[in-house]
Amino acid sequence: MMKRVIVYGSMTGNTQAGAEDLAALLGGKAVAAADADAATLAGCDLLVLGASTWGMGELQDDMADFLSGFAAMDVTVSAGAVFGLGDQFGYGDSFVDGIADMAEALKDKGIRLVGRWPTAGYGFSASRAQDGDEFLGLALDQDNEEEKTAGRLRGWAEQIKAEV
Repeated sequence: MMKRVIVYGSMTGNTQAGAEDLAALLGGKAVAAADADAATLAGCDLLVLGASTWGMGELQDDMADFLSGFAAMDVTVSAGAVFGLGDQFGYGDSFVDGIADMAEALKDKGIRLVGRWPTAGYGFSASRAQDGDEFLGLALDQDNEEEKTAGRLRGWAEQIKAEV
C-alpha cells in the first residue's frame, strides 16, 4: 500500500480544508507544515505540498519554513505534486506563485513532479507557476471560484493516481 502525505501551510483554513479533502481522495494523511518532519515523510511514496500565495507572490510562512528544513531532510520520495491557493483577480500578476517555490523544492530533491494542471479557464495575467499552457500543479481560487474547488480536487486526485 502506498503512503501518501499531504503537507500544507494554511493561515485562514482554506488550504487545510483542501489538504484534508485531498487526503481523503488519495487515501493519505494531511499534516500541517509546522508539524511535518523527516519522520512524517519516512517511507512516503507520494508527497503533496500545498500552500497559499500571499501579498505579491510570497509563499505562506509555515510552508516557507518547512521548505527551508526540507532541503536538508534525508528522505526518499518517488513522486511529488503541489497545489496552491490564490486570488486570480485581486493578485492576477502573482497568481499561485507559491506553486513554483514548492515545485522547485521537490525537483531539487530529485522527486518526480506529477499533477500539472491546465491554465485554461483561469483569469490571471501572470504566474511563476505557469509553464506553457499548464500550471506546475493544481491552482485553486477560494476567493472567486469556490464552487469549482471540489471538482478540481476530485479531478486532480484522479490524475495524480494515474500518474504515480
